[in-house]
Amino acid sequence: MVAELLSQYQRSLIPTQTMTFSFDTTTQLWLEISPASIEQSWQQSQSCSTPEGRWHTYLNQICLNTFLPWLQAEYEPNATAWQTLHPLAAIWEVVNGTAIEIQGKRLILIPSKSLDTSEFYIPQEWVDLPSWIGDYYLAVQINLDEGWLRIWGYTTHQEIVAKSSYDASDRNYYLEEEFLNQDITLLWVIRQVSPAEPTRATLPITQTLQQNYGASLLQRLSNPDLALLRLQVPFEFWGTLLEESSTLERLYQQRRGVKQIVNLGQWWQNRFEETWQSLENLMETGYNASLLNLRDSEQNVIKRVKLVNLEGTDRQFVLLLVLETEPDRRLGIRVRLGTTESPLCLPSNLRLALISASGEILQSVEARSVDNFIQLKRFKCPKKMRFSIEVSLDNFSFIEEFTT
Repeated sequence: MVAELLSQYQRSLIPTQTMTFSFDTTTQLWLEISPASIEQSWQQSQSCSTPEGRWHTYLNQICLNTFLPWLQAEYEPNATAWQTLHPLAAIWEVVNGTAIEIQGKRLILIPSKSLDTSEFYIPQEWVDLPSWIGDYYLAVQINLDEGWLRIWGYTTHQEIVAKSSYDASDRNYYLEEEFLNQDITLLWVIRQVSPAEPTRATLPITQTLQQNYGASLLQRLSNPDLALLRLQVPFEFWGTLLEESSTLERLYQQRRGVKQIVNLGQWWQNRFEETWQSLENLMETGYNASLLNLRDSEQNVIKRVKLVNLEGTDRQFVLLLVLETEPDRRLGIRVRLGTTESPLCLPSNLRLALISASGEILQSVEARSVDNFIQLKRFKCPKKMRFSIEVSLDNFSFIEEFTT
């Protein structure tokens, strides 16, 4: 059965008019890279914030543009690039590799320009993160000068976990060439004959970062001067950030200088930014939300809080937003600032301010040494209005931008 299917696949591997490819004596797959793909991929890579990110984006975009059309034409018409958790551009900014989904299975392509094929390296993210791992891992060699790529071997997640060596200095797994299957046609045969074949190893349960630490870590990594982000913090922290939905995209945008604007209109649709949590979640983590002097009798309102760490200080604060709809369809907003740390009183000179889209300070309030919380006067906003809230102490400040 396997031999018959293998023969059938090999007979089907003939060149098309739009793309040239062939198999050598070990049935490795060779594909022609179009000049247009090289130019387009280079242009797309220029928006990345680091040389490493630009190189990853360049190679992976070429790899995806070349391999995916071939795969769709020859075997898997419904194959798609994986973008379930993060946009590809955000992934390539920090990690080398491209994932493709095919009927419940995931292919991970790791492109390299190196001539050395004695071992296959796989970034740790693709092996150890539950939402990132794949079923099959393809080693891709790219030759930009001659305009081709080849799949010189493949393996499974199980094989990587069982037979590879791990290098903590660069957080990569290395699998020697002898453990790779160079006959790419067997991958399609196995999928036909044994679609339920186990391919993934069991992973340990990952921990969840406390939200305040995750936010401060994201702020630190947003510094565009930092290179090799994946090596800047312990992997358990880095991996947890990548597992959180939209976190990597936010990091990507912040490093490119794109500000995230909190959309208050979406809060009424139960769509909240990750850093803005419910009061219940805040109290579950051990914080005493009653210090904000909230009234439980308030109804038909939305309340969300954010933990604010001011760089350069050792104090943490809690920013509260309370939203109410007005009869004239404007949005009524109350803003309060408190603390959950001892001492309970806010430091004097702590300031809370409302700033217009043009930068004008519309109102502000400053804490006294006896205050447990401070608040702005209630204000109303029409739809699509932008404003900012600033928390500042001495020479340190935090600013969040909003739109209604």
